Amino acid sequence: PKETLEEFYQQAAASSADVIYLGEAVCSKRRATKVGDWLEMAKSLAGSGKQIVLSTLALVQASSELGELKRYVENGEFLIEASDLGVVNMCAERKLPFV
Repeated sequence: PKETLEEFYQQAAASSADVIYLGEAVCSKRRATKVGDWLEMAKSLAGSGKQIVLSTLALVQASSELGELKRYVENGEFLIEASDLGVVNMCAERKLPFV
C-alpha cells in the first residue's frame, strides 16, 4: 500500500543514508504509485538533504511504460537510474547525467 511505501521512505529520510533511490525497477504491474506521486515524494525527501535518484524499469514492455519513463527523464530536478538502454538513450539525447 501507498502508506507503507511512504512510511518506508520517511524512515530512509531520517536515516544516515546520503542517497535514496525511489521508484519501481522490477515490475510495472506493481505500479500502485504513479509518476507524479514518486516525483512529489522525491521533492519531499530532497528537503531532508538527501540526494534523490529516480529508479526506472529494467525492462520496458509497453508504450505506457515508455511514456512514464519519459516523464521521469524530463523531471528537470533529479538524477535518473537508467536500468534500460532506452532510458540511457533518452538521457544521452538530452545530455542529462544518469547512473
